[in-house]
Amino acid sequence: MMKLLGLAVCLVVVIVESTLAQNNQYLPPDKGYAYDKPNQPFPSSPQPQNIPRPQPTPGRPAPSYGPPPAQDDHHHEPGMPFDFQYNVNDVETQNDYSHKAVSDGDVTRGEYRVQLPDGRTQVVRYTADWKNGYNAEVTYEGEAKYPEGPGQGGANAGGYKY
Repeated sequence: MMKLLGLAVCLVVVIVESTLAQNNQYLPPDKGYAYDKPNQPFPSSPQPQNIPRPQPTPGRPAPSYGPPPAQDDHHHEPGMPFDFQYNVNDVETQNDYSHKAVSDGDVTRGEYRVQLPDGRTQVVRYTADWKNGYNAEVTYEGEAKYPEGPGQGGANAGGYKY
């Protein structure tokens, strides 16, 4: 009886799976794709052109690079303007940091601050754009304070609490 029931369950599963496979619109067609042949031939890649290389000067090796491009071919697309800021000050874990930035789509200006384990605050003011890259000015506020007394030094002294 159990074998007959198991066989019946398997038969039902096979029938259901084949019915679902026939109705599945995400599978490729059984007969393949029937695309029309294109009217135009497939373009072939152009043959490489021989660019004359500079001749080496006696006693000097030939340069390993080609001539510079005749013009700047960079096309710049401006980004999306934005303005954001956030601040975290968790006394229990001594995490104190913030970040704020503004962009007009071309130039981004910002500042972020991090409370260091020695008590100082690191301040980074930056400007970033597509032409000059990322430029930062790093300064510190406050004075560094180190633990004093016996048992206060070493690798496990001070720092952030996790």
